[in-house]
Amino acid sequence: LSVDSCVKCLPNTCPPPSFKKRRGHSIGGAPEQRYQSIPVCVAAQPPSQVQDVLDAHLSEVNAVCFGPNSSLLATGGADRLIHLWNVVGGRLEANQTLEGAAGSITSVDFDPSGSQVLAATYNQAAQLWKVGEVQSKETLSGHTDKVTAAKFKLTRHQAVTGSRDRTVKEWDLGRAYCSRTINVLSYCNDVVCGDHVIISGHNDQKIRFWDSRVPCCTQVIPVQGRVTSLNLSHDQLHLLSCSRDDTLKVIDLRVSNIRQAFRADGFRCGSDWTKAVFSPDRSYALAGSWDGALYIWNVDTGKLEGSLRGPHCTAVNAVAWCPSGSHVVSAEQARKAVLWH
Repeated sequence: LSVDSCVKCLPNTCPPPSFKKRRGHSIGGAPEQRYQSIPVCVAAQPPSQVQDVLDAHLSEVNAVCFGPNSSLLATGGADRLIHLWNVVGGRLEANQTLEGAAGSITSVDFDPSGSQVLAATYNQAAQLWKVGEVQSKETLSGHTDKVTAAKFKLTRHQAVTGSRDRTVKEWDLGRAYCSRTINVLSYCNDVVCGDHVIISGHNDQKIRFWDSRVPCCTQVIPVQGRVTSLNLSHDQLHLLSCSRDDTLKVIDLRVSNIRQAFRADGFRCGSDWTKAVFSPDRSYALAGSWDGALYIWNVDTGKLEGSLRGPHCTAVNAVAWCPSGSHVVSAEQARKAVLWH
C-alpha cells in the first residue's frame, strides 16, 4: 500500500515531509529550549507478569502515559481527574491528583522535560498542568467538539490537538494561543508530532500528514478501518497505527508505505480510542483487546510474540511502555490500571 498525495495540495507547494535520520542540529537564536529524550532503552523485553493492580479512577480509565524518566506515570479518566503515580519497587504509589478538568480525560502527555502534563478533554478543550501544582494553569479553548488528542511537540512551549470538530490545532503554550487551525474532512482520533510534521488519524480510515511550514496536507495513507491511535517511534522513522479492522500497521516513513500489518485470533479493538504503542526500542508492538488481554507482536519477524491475560475483565483502552523498557501499564474501561514487568 503506497501513500497518496493529498488532492488539495498544489504542485510544488507542499513537498512531502522528510523522515531521513538526522545526525544532529543547531538551534542558534531559538527562543526556547528543545529537548531530545534520552534513548536509555537498549533492548526492551516483553512484559510477562503482573506487578501491581489498583483502582486508578472512579470509572473508566481512558489514558496512560509515562514521564521521560520512567518513574512517573499519569492516568486520565472519565472522572475528570489525572492521577500521577510513582513507579517504585514494582508498585504504583499515589503521587498527586491534577484537578480542574471540565470533562472526561481522553489523552495525557508529558512534555519532554517531564515538568508539565497536557490533557485532552470532552469539554472541547485541552488543559495544561505544571507537575507539583494541583490546579490547571492553562486552558486551550477553541475547538467546538470533544478534543480527542493533545500532544507536546519537541519544545515544551508548543503542542498539537485533534478533535471531533474536524480540526487539528497548533498551540503556542506560552501564550495559550492557537497559532494554526487545520481543517480536515473527518473526525480526528489521534495525533503525533515530529520535528516539523504532524500526523493525524481519522474516522474516514485515513492517516494524514501535515507540515508546520506549509499550508496544506502533504500525504495521505488509506487504511482499512477507523484509525483509533497513532504512535511514533523514538527515531521518528516508523509509525504504528491501530484501527477498527482490528489491525495494527507499521508504516516506514522513509519510503512512505505500510511495512507490516499485525493481526491475531482473539484481538479486537474495544473502542474508537483503543491505543497501541511501540516498545521504546521499536522491537515490539503492544495493544490491549476488548476482552482484557494484551497482545504483543515482534516487529522484526511480524509474528505474534504472545498474549497476556490477567486482572482486566473489561476492554483495555490504553497501554504505555516506559522509556527505559522495564515496565508496561495498561488501563481499562472499568477502573483498573495494571503494572506489568
